[in-house]
Amino acid sequence: MLTIIAFIFVFSILIFFHEFGHFIAAKASGVRVYKFAFGFGPRIVGFTKNQTEYAICLIPLGGYVKMAGEMGQEKGKEKSEEVPEEQRFDKKSLGIRALIVALGPFMNIATAVVIFSLIFFTNGIPVVTNYVSTVVENGPAEQAGIFSGDKIIAINSTKMNDPNRIADIINKSSGEKLQITLDRVGEIIEVFVIPEYDDTYKKGLIGITFEISIEKINIFSAFSRGLITTGNIIKLIFTNIMEMITGKVPLEIAGPLGIAQMTGEVAKLGFVNLLYFTAILSIFIGLFNLLPIPILDGGHIIILAIEKLRGKPLEAEKISFMYFIGISLMIIIFIIATYKDILRVFFE
Repeated sequence: MLTIIAFIFVFSILIFFHEFGHFIAAKASGVRVYKFAFGFGPRIVGFTKNQTEYAICLIPLGGYVKMAGEMGQEKGKEKSEEVPEEQRFDKKSLGIRALIVALGPFMNIATAVVIFSLIFFTNGIPVVTNYVSTVVENGPAEQAGIFSGDKIIAINSTKMNDPNRIADIINKSSGEKLQITLDRVGEIIEVFVIPEYDDTYKKGLIGITFEISIEKINIFSAFSRGLITTGNIIKLIFTNIMEMITGKVPLEIAGPLGIAQMTGEVAKLGFVNLLYFTAILSIFIGLFNLLPIPILDGGHIIILAIEKLRGKPLEAEKISFMYFIGISLMIIIFIIATYKDILRVFFE
């Protein structure tokens, strides 16, 4: 039950803000929006305002925006209505249409920034201190007389406040004797320690870890951290994709079953962890939708670019064929992802 609730919660956020991106771009551009729906199936509640129907539907795993002049969206009553050209999606400039299409996935990325920022603002950020947290038994630090709770304040008589600088000096000094000055509850103590080279980490270690404290930050610093974290995750995603393409790491993709399982596992770790996972997944969804596959937003942008180069719209038959190719690719991706999900969930 927890997995189902968490999965619906996560996907509700992802889908809502993705479609909301398309919606606000269309409205701001003057495009007639027939319907902005959250979910699929029968409508539970809703209302109509300014010629737009707003609806919450029974199945909360999706949503859509129906616009005038969008291919495949006009039928029935909408098709019979006369919509002024300035309110039709297909009559807008290529730039405006591309913006309406692109704002969906970019809203996913913006949602990740906001979630990360709220997490950092409400919970603070972990900060490494220069206080010793743990000391490895029989390691160089223990043998030198360093205890948990000691504060490293100098190395070789040079004052140290930055734990990263302390670690950097230790890592580069394997086999060398270091004079470390400690503050032990107000008492200043000098010890000598020789870092040992570690083959696994490829650097010198003395066998200690530093304490981590939580630092509260203001909303502006939190937003900056949110931007940086989102950017780092995007770079990591592209790095992993390149490694999969070049064969450095095996192909790993997850479908709905795998994502649902991961969502349930993360939900057990607490609400903050679930939000963090939601932000990461939102980035994935945003980037995935920018892939140049017809039926995805990225594919739609490619079609608009082709129209720009041709100087005229593509024929409906050609667009339909491209959509067929796109749907076929998505089905293949779905089958592969589901197969891997089944192996992962039931046979690992």
